[in-house]
Amino acid sequence: MNFEMLRVSLLVRAHSRKLVGVDAREIIFVAARDQERIGFGECAPLPGLHSETLEFCMESIENWSNGLGEINALAPCAAFALSCAMETLNGFGALQVAPAKVAYFFPGTFAQCDQAAIDSLLGASVVKIKFGRDSESNDRALLARLCSALPAVQFRIDANRLLSRDECVARLVGIDASRVEYLEDPLRDPSQLGQLAKSTGIAIALDETVVDQSTQAHALRESLARDGCVAAWVLRMSTIGSLDAIRAMAAEAARLSADAVLSTAYESSYSLRVAVHVAASIPNATRAHGIGTASLLEQDSCEPAIARNGFIDGAPLPIPFAEAWE
Repeated sequence: MNFEMLRVSLLVRAHSRKLVGVDAREIIFVAARDQERIGFGECAPLPGLHSETLEFCMESIENWSNGLGEINALAPCAAFALSCAMETLNGFGALQVAPAKVAYFFPGTFAQCDQAAIDSLLGASVVKIKFGRDSESNDRALLARLCSALPAVQFRIDANRLLSRDECVARLVGIDASRVEYLEDPLRDPSQLGQLAKSTGIAIALDETVVDQSTQAHALRESLARDGCVAAWVLRMSTIGSLDAIRAMAAEAARLSADAVLSTAYESSYSLRVAVHVAASIPNATRAHGIGTASLLEQDSCEPAIARNGFIDGAPLPIPFAEAWE
């Protein structure tokens, strides 16, 4: 079996660079070849989210291809890319699957929520927004404006552990709790998530708390499950590792009565389309997934995975940068 790597740089749209944290996504595409078969994976560590660098991942992938180590022992981004390449080599993603429901994403602040922004969210049933980057009053005004403009939509509020419990509660004053599907790991102190759910009447989704493998985090996940306040685990695939590791974490979420919501880290549309196929293989992955980010990139590796009427189709996986592998 032979392995090849292709390094590319995909520009992020100017208005999204602050959110993504970089001007361009630096990516390695891995190809695994075995006679006439070929499979692909995407490795795109994001500074500030992943601890591994692209150069470290490249070295790790090369070492693994030379027989040194196991996929699940690699850094998560490298393990994700290699497992995708190996599974697609063996037929994963080759057939049509059910489309995946997608949570649309509004990356802006209240000042950026103009009519054009609202129009871009038409057709969504679920929209994710960010809290904690703007003032309390502006965050509240953003949600109020979107609730008014999009009366059939439910909202996911992601604060990336930026808020205290009191700060989070204050941002929800006057908001109909039934319009919020869940609060996504919003607190600096996650031990207060259960209290937050009780005081707001809004369910919690775990994100950063999912990948934390400390004893305290394990105990917190069990405790929150007993309280019945967790709706979902957000599985950001490239921070978890191999596709098998992602499926195992989805099964653990199911054990604790939570749904699995797949998410990416502003990778190209190839990984967004991989997520559609992974979702089709996970029984508790029925909610809208956090894979509506293709529009943040100026360039892409394949046909952009843009949601249509709230879904990304389950077409067979494309070849990323197809002309490069000929």
